[in-house]
Amino acid sequence: MQRQFSLKPDYQATLERFEAWWQGEMIDRPPVTLFVKPCGPLDIPGQDQTQAALRERWLNVEQVVDSVIKRLESQVYVGDRLPIYTPNVGPELSATPFGCELDFSETTSWASPIIHDAADWQRVLQMPLDFDNIYWQTIERLTDLALERADGRYIVGLPDLHGNYDILASLREPQSLCFDMMDCPDVLKQVGRRVSQAYVEMFNRCYRKLEAAGMPCTTWLATLHEGPAYVPSSDFWCLVSDDYARDAILPDILLEMQPLQRSIFHLDGPQALRHLDLLLDMPDLDAVQWVYGAGAGKACDWLHVYRRIQDAGKAIQVVAVDPQDALDALRALCPRGVYLQVAKPFDSADQAEDFLAEVERTAKGIATTSA
Repeated sequence: MQRQFSLKPDYQATLERFEAWWQGEMIDRPPVTLFVKPCGPLDIPGQDQTQAALRERWLNVEQVVDSVIKRLESQVYVGDRLPIYTPNVGPELSATPFGCELDFSETTSWASPIIHDAADWQRVLQMPLDFDNIYWQTIERLTDLALERADGRYIVGLPDLHGNYDILASLREPQSLCFDMMDCPDVLKQVGRRVSQAYVEMFNRCYRKLEAAGMPCTTWLATLHEGPAYVPSSDFWCLVSDDYARDAILPDILLEMQPLQRSIFHLDGPQALRHLDLLLDMPDLDAVQWVYGAGAGKACDWLHVYRRIQDAGKAIQVVAVDPQDALDALRALCPRGVYLQVAKPFDSADQAEDFLAEVERTAKGIATTSA
């Protein structure tokens, strides 16, 4: 099926680059996401900073979608940057079907815990999911309206869904969750499996809507695939032992990956590296996004991690701080199975095109030499 999007006339070439990347290969060059000024996050209209006004801004479906379309139409889509809208009410959306309320700030939201005592976990094992809550309904209304108004211009993607113990950390304050892991480990493992099963239901619910509308599959991470693909993750496992990660959290991650044809794990922060071997041993995981974090240098400071992932046969996303960092990392790695993202925006589309030409020359030179 040949899809077309008027804001991305070269969409098919980008799709082909990503499909090669998922398989650890390369066509003409690696896929590259870059930005041309002006660029930035979605601006939700309004200036009033009161909590009530912030909440209204986040949940005002018409206003948000209008703002999204104006922003998408104002951008330049050089390289493999895609015109994507991913409906969003914050990263803890997955906790809302269990009864959590969301508190909003200017740029994000967080869940108010509903588990105040370890005994309350029994309720989570028994409660049905509530997809009629205002936050989930807002996501579905944002999706429906964005699809209705797309008119072949842009792509509507999947919302940010956190799974496994990240859901538990939303339901229960993280420090208390750590105590519960010691005080009632068996119950907590049951609850972990319950929320992972719920996560699969959430993913399928969202994916089916986009599939029915003829959309390809993309996310906040801006990868691309024609079938179900997503970003498994577990930020909470930075806090747990190797044994607990392997015995309790990893099985839930594997469950959450079952609906997927393609997957890239979001590995966030140096503390998470202790569990990298668990990821590299997963036969169905295609790629890893290593996020070294603010204040931890640049991509080239972490070449040993990228090489370790590539040596295990996984594709990688390299998030470079600027164009030079991206080129230096590319020259040090095998370009096959590399997806580059450049954080610093280019001053003009011409500068971005020159950079892409250098990426192609560099990648082809390395690939030819190593063939």
